[in-house]
Amino acid sequence: MISVLECTSTADVAAEMEKLSCGAASGFGRVMNLIAVIPHENQIDDAIEICGAASREHPCRVIIVVESPESTDDSLTAQIHYGDEIGPSEVIVLLPGGQTASELDTLVMPLLLADTPIVVYWPQTPPLSPIDHPLGSIATRRITDSRSTEDAIGTLRNLARVHTNGDSDLSWAGVTLWRGLLAAMLDEKPRRPIDHVEVVGCETHPSGYLIAVWLRSQLDVPVHFQAAEVATVCAVRFLNQDGTELALTREDGSSVAKLHRPNLPTTNVNLPRRSLSDCLMEDLRRLDPDEHYGEIIRSDLNPDEISTPQDPASPRTIFSGKRID
Repeated sequence: MISVLECTSTADVAAEMEKLSCGAASGFGRVMNLIAVIPHENQIDDAIEICGAASREHPCRVIIVVESPESTDDSLTAQIHYGDEIGPSEVIVLLPGGQTASELDTLVMPLLLADTPIVVYWPQTPPLSPIDHPLGSIATRRITDSRSTEDAIGTLRNLARVHTNGDSDLSWAGVTLWRGLLAAMLDEKPRRPIDHVEVVGCETHPSGYLIAVWLRSQLDVPVHFQAAEVATVCAVRFLNQDGTELALTREDGSSVAKLHRPNLPTTNVNLPRRSLSDCLMEDLRRLDPDEHYGEIIRSDLNPDEISTPQDPASPRTIFSGKRID
């Protein structure tokens, strides 16, 4: 069900929520305020679907703010979505116009649950500096998704420049399953010496680069990146000086990977590409700063030094020693 209020105020929206019995009483059991910032009205349904799915694991008050609504006057239009089809959390959609759009923090304040963490999520293009955004400045956590932008690597580089404790990007959650399997491979006994690593993946997607810098930071060995015409990542190979290979490979579009180990038969392992809602739910499980991601994004992924192989057919060492060549 949807209740629409035109030419309204957030005080009126709060009063309407009380009338619909999704106001103060609904605050019990809520673990956070989740604010999704989208640029256009045609993205409202997608934002409701994503945040609604996440709220089933993390009951929260969802506020969706449209930064560039069609209205140019100073009025505020609001939608309150509630009922069984929304799930355990009510959803408030705010469409501010004119000067109201520049005062987003003041706008949402009356609707926030008291003494509850604030998480701001940009499903599409993030601001140049999330911490300096009116809503980002009041948030405990700021979540971006560089993968949804036209230049994902460029966006990730900029996020690296302005990274602040509390920032995270869903591209990091997107490689959690890869990191878990790779770590398990390296922990197997007997442990094999690693001379260098090869990562094969899409040169315009953040996954391959994040896996590469993570492995470099963990193993302190050269990591080579090879561009391939795939959606994300298709192979990670650990090699030693005599050519022995320990590898994890996945065909593009498959949800099953192959684990290759010396003197053992190839094993199939489950490695699906993670959904957007799964990535968001993982990020919402911890509201304290992800210090490991912060180390990766601030140092190993130096935005001024990272480079892409010029010849996609030829691997090149882009992560070596303590810096990126």
